[in-house]
Amino acid sequence: MTSGGAITAITDLPLRMPQVGGEIDPEPFRVAAAGGAPLRDAMATCGPLRTLHLLPGQRAELFGLTGSRVTFVLAGRVKIAAGTEVAAALDPGDMVLTDEALPASAYRTVGECRLLQLAVDPGWPGEKARPVPPVVAVPRESPPNFRRMYEGADGRSYFRLFTELFAAPGAWSRELPVAGLRFVGMSKGTFIDWHPEVTNNLAIVLAGALELETGGGIGERQVFGPGDVCLAEDRTGEGHIDRVRAGAQVAILTIDDRHLWPVAAGR
Repeated sequence: MTSGGAITAITDLPLRMPQVGGEIDPEPFRVAAAGGAPLRDAMATCGPLRTLHLLPGQRAELFGLTGSRVTFVLAGRVKIAAGTEVAAALDPGDMVLTDEALPASAYRTVGECRLLQLAVDPGWPGEKARPVPPVVAVPRESPPNFRRMYEGADGRSYFRLFTELFAAPGAWSRELPVAGLRFVGMSKGTFIDWHPEVTNNLAIVLAGALELETGGGIGERQVFGPGDVCLAEDRTGEGHIDRVRAGAQVAILTIDDRHLWPVAAGR
């Protein structure tokens, strides 16, 4: 919470995060992707997103824009101060909601940082938000994982590196429109067999670990942990498999076709 640009309090952020588990029927995904009955997902409206990559020692304004904004920490650490005390240390997978601009003296970054910031409506997350249940912590054992999952010419899905997500280090990217935002919690053992994605979904793992498997080539599995990002845009064809080993919590941003990042040259 802020008042006149100064932090007055930092509290836990409740979310509207439905919980799913077990073996989930992939057929509704296949039907919806083919133009049939749509999935019933409760999405919140939101504004555009922007991203930032900071090398160690680089500085940039993080919370200088007015209005309500959610900032996701994808890599590195952000420390937020209230007065002379560190009120919060945000690590990969953490997120913070600010309701007005903060002075540069109220925060600092540690290490190589990558952030994604999203504008949300005033009053978000709304009356249906509830405290977020904990999940089993999964320590990071690999560098940050940013991928795009797409359909190849053979109708099978593949992964490519998501190098387009960030602008040059030190500068915020251009703002990109987002069609909706939702959160989902998945319990240990959640499994969805082969299915295409219904919409273009940018998934940010907040906690736990999500494994995605594609069949293209000899097949590939990628595990996404806290702060990792996967843009799933394989909306026809064979699709992919979802597996959750020890629980996961994910933020999902839906992006229309016309606003997707162009694929970098040579990819």
